[in-house]
Amino acid sequence: MWNGLFFGLVNLFTPQASLPDTTTMREEIQQFAQVYEIDTDRIHVRESTMNNPSPFLTNSGIKACVLHVNQSDDAKRVWSHFLDSGHEGMESAFLAFTSGHELTHCLMSEKGKRSQSRQALEAYLGLTFKSNVHFEETLADLVGLAYVSKVAPEAFEVVFKRVKAIRTDFSNRDPEHDSSDALRPDSIRWVDAMLNKPGSLQVAQK
Repeated sequence: MWNGLFFGLVNLFTPQASLPDTTTMREEIQQFAQVYEIDTDRIHVRESTMNNPSPFLTNSGIKACVLHVNQSDDAKRVWSHFLDSGHEGMESAFLAFTSGHELTHCLMSEKGKRSQSRQALEAYLGLTFKSNVHFEETLADLVGLAYVSKVAPEAFEVVFKRVKAIRTDFSNRDPEHDSSDALRPDSIRWVDAMLNKPGSLQVAQK
């Protein structure tokens, strides 16, 4: 999600917005879990300071998924750049998108889920993803946007346009993260319907 934004920074003096703390992220996860009825017992949130420009990093495995909130200066600059939509008061909506995006990586850790979901999304969109990374980043963007449409519908258009612009602007530099062709209202609705199917989501394995 975040590499293209880091490449796009004009300089290292971009204002630094505050990243959420672990308590805020846990609350976001619980809200997502309520909307899409998933078990979050195996999702863990940690605050870290990593030599990495990504504000959020997800490590998913068979037994658990760990979401790191990276409090490094570069990560804060990237987060600030992401929030720079030209609209005030949208931070919570962008955080909702981000939680949906990152939790998708957790959801794809279930055995067989990535292959099954990739085939279904490729069939719907009528395209073939370049790689599993390309697929998962596209799905994560669609899930994040579907989630925003439910919890912050008044901010959906702002978040949608910002995400699509970022993916389009940095597509040549970061093609595996280019979801722009798939970011359409109909595909967002399709993903939302998929997420709402009973038993369709599980994080890691018991």
